[in-house]
Amino acid sequence: MAPSRRMVASAFLLLAILVATEMGTTKVAEARHCLSQSHRFKGMCVSSNNCANVCRTESFPDGECKSHGLERKCFCKKPCVNSQMAGEAILFSDDIIANILAWLPPKNAARMRLVCKQWHAVTSEHHFMHTNFSRSRDGHSVAGFFLSNELHKKFSYNPLRDSSATHPAAPDLSFVPESGSTVPRKINVTSSCNGLLLCRRPMDSSVASGARWCCYYVCNPATKRFVEIPTPPDGRGRHLNLAYDPSRSPVYKVVALGLAGVHVYSSQARSWRAALRYERGSNPFAGIHHSRGVHWNGSLVWVTSRSRSLLRFAVDDGEGELSSLPMPPARHLQPENRWICGYLGFGESAGAGRGHLRMIGYTEEEKLAARFDVVGMAGDCREWRVLYRVDLTRMKELYPDIQRKTRKHHLIWPRRARLVDCLDLWPLHVAEHGSLLLFGIPGKIMAYGMEDQAISVVWEDAAPPQPRFFRYAWFDFYPYTAGLFAV
Repeated sequence: MAPSRRMVASAFLLLAILVATEMGTTKVAEARHCLSQSHRFKGMCVSSNNCANVCRTESFPDGECKSHGLERKCFCKKPCVNSQMAGEAILFSDDIIANILAWLPPKNAARMRLVCKQWHAVTSEHHFMHTNFSRSRDGHSVAGFFLSNELHKKFSYNPLRDSSATHPAAPDLSFVPESGSTVPRKINVTSSCNGLLLCRRPMDSSVASGARWCCYYVCNPATKRFVEIPTPPDGRGRHLNLAYDPSRSPVYKVVALGLAGVHVYSSQARSWRAALRYERGSNPFAGIHHSRGVHWNGSLVWVTSRSRSLLRFAVDDGEGELSSLPMPPARHLQPENRWICGYLGFGESAGAGRGHLRMIGYTEEEKLAARFDVVGMAGDCREWRVLYRVDLTRMKELYPDIQRKTRKHHLIWPRRARLVDCLDLWPLHVAEHGSLLLFGIPGKIMAYGMEDQAISVVWEDAAPPQPRFFRYAWFDFYPYTAGLFAV
């Protein structure tokens, strides 16, 4: 969608105000060029004089050093001859344009790329995209959640009310293509990381094979760009996770857990490579609680079954290294009173818990009492510490229906069952500078302020929950915030 005249006029007004204060008495005529400026990156930047000489050899009258991805290159430019807009416009420096446009919401900033070549180049630089992403989620680290559960055929996007001002439109995934071999109108999110999504379209049973039973895509809903990921080499038995940290690199990776090894796909190489091999009978990932991993500190982390330990796979530095992390120490834990991991996530925002691997765990008694701790582990992996103590006992008074009886079956004799108490309340995400807990109850997503203990409803299902409401877990919800990052 092209930017509206009002949007472009507003951007120009901001630019004019800034120039009036920054340039002072500089004549407007001295800064006039047409908007469709010709430009090109040529060679590595050694010095300003070197760039000027390099650009002149390419018939460009001017050149300067600029960031291009993670490198410094010569940015050659010259004014064009014909204006593509009515009248002439002021040509501002790239830094001024970037500082203004970076404050726009990501979708609006993406539309600004259609104004002229200069704006397209400025907004396509990774540094600009990372700055825009950081500013757009300031105070709103999560715009909403994708609820995706293939087993129970649940898929929806749940926006958070507090972020509606900065993220007004729900992301639409219809731009991810269908083919004659995929099931029509069926798509699921299997991983999300810093504005990018890993999606999966299942193939029709008539054409699906053991090695290829679905199509994977990495996509950006804000820019409506996508890339189809080739089938991993390790056949059908695999789980894919997305790993992307725009503060470190513009390159994202997809990690595939297979029956005989781990393969890593890189957006830079556009191919898979073997990162770890093991025998089929000694798969270290066979005991993970869920296939969804958490991207933290250059690694992917999984919870093992029965919450006994954490498994860590290095994605960035030391790629392919596999190690274990200890679980938080459980206080007064008896063998019959098992400690349960109710949430695992990464604290990407500033404030308490920044850069921490965050976890919420409890015993069955603590869960029924609706009192538990949010703990965190820093990047040095030394120890866990308590970040917040959560008290949600008021929820049992506000919503008494979340307390119920359920049948608990015996592991050895399934026919033997006993009635036990159950509390339909589950943590989903720790957001907003680490001080806001998002949790779910049947039909609602709630927010709990861990500093002021305020409770509010941030999303409510239009349809009332069914009597036998399926209990979702944290790994069924994929947080999303819009960004302009390239795929």
